[in-house]
Amino acid sequence: MSVGKRRIQVEAYSGNPAIRSPSRIAFKVSLSRIGQRSRNPDNELINIVTIFLGLSVGSKLAADKFLSAETLGILLLGMVAFSIGTAAGLVMGKIMYRVTGKSVNPLIGAAGVSAVPMAARVANKIGLQANPQNFLLMHAMGPNVAGVIGSAVAAGVLLAIVG
Repeated sequence: MSVGKRRIQVEAYSGNPAIRSPSRIAFKVSLSRIGQRSRNPDNELINIVTIFLGLSVGSKLAADKFLSAETLGILLLGMVAFSIGTAAGLVMGKIMYRVTGKSVNPLIGAAGVSAVPMAARVANKIGLQANPQNFLLMHAMGPNVAGVIGSAVAAGVLLAIVG
């Protein structure tokens, strides 16, 4: 199998030793068409679901209740918490990088927030931009799932104390 920039060529040989030049069957498949079809379910479906979810929740919500100072404060606190979580993950990733003798990529610390799977995908994408040999997705999913578990434990403790 030879792989080119735009096309894949598959060669099958007859295996008959009496034939000096083996007959070849070549199949050429355009990678761009395969790539377009494989991206559709991944991106477009999640976009459609997000739009329908936003419309269904938004249709039941009145503007005078949503655009209050309390709601906007909660949104602001969420953005601040997300930023602090990402920054703390990067700092802990840097510490792990130095403690382990530079064997841990510090970028996986950014995936420690509980935004599954987007935080891990972003960490993987940035790692691939820096070095095309970096495949961090599975390594970033570990802290990503740990962030979800940590958020659930923190919510349980908070509910036990307050509720």
